[in-house]
Amino acid sequence: MSWVTEAAAVFVKEWVSEWRTRVSLSSVGLFAACSLTLIALALRGGAAPGREAAAALLWIVIFFTAATGLGRSFVHEEERGTALALRLSARATAVWAGKYVANATVLTLLTAIASPMLVAMLGIRVVNVPLFFFVLLLGVLALAAVMTLTAALVAQATARSGLLAALSFPVLAPVLLAGVHGVEAAMGVGNLSGSIEPGLGDLQVLGSYVVVAVTASLMLFDFVWND
Repeated sequence: MSWVTEAAAVFVKEWVSEWRTRVSLSSVGLFAACSLTLIALALRGGAAPGREAAAALLWIVIFFTAATGLGRSFVHEEERGTALALRLSARATAVWAGKYVANATVLTLLTAIASPMLVAMLGIRVVNVPLFFFVLLLGVLALAAVMTLTAALVAQATARSGLLAALSFPVLAPVLLAGVHGVEAAMGVGNLSGSIEPGLGDLQVLGSYVVVAVTASLMLFDFVWND
């Protein structure tokens, strides 16, 4: 089989398995729902937070939602004893690519649902929707790339609880900083005209990070997966 066929087969397997169990979808959906509910209860009858706080809250929800659900991408392979069969049937880079696309799809769908709800709940107006969209999209792709690689490391550890977020956060700090600043610009912080220029640097940082994260993951995953 070609590399693309192997990667596509892994992607399909991930979604078929997820559709049967719905563990990742349920966990990320429940975490996002609980986070949004708690934020709504905290704001009831009180003043809404500023746009800077709203941008930080949005990325907190996205980051910990990703850490809650994406960690199972390799854990279930170890639990079911299918990791060896997967190693024999597909190249390591194809395995990573298939799981990365599956994780990115799940996180993108959840972000597309949760972010408008949070923005509406906080009463914040987005002055530049395209900038808001691309900052979130590139941030999600970067989160998925790093956490897919980190999940393979965590799956082989004895104590897995909390490891994914702890290992991923230092690596993802530039993404979160650029993501928060880019969302602030999209919400009009220092960008009353609604132009894309104040967030252009953040888009460049996020886009460059995605390229570096994907390239580094493809180069390193063979050692992580087979050793």
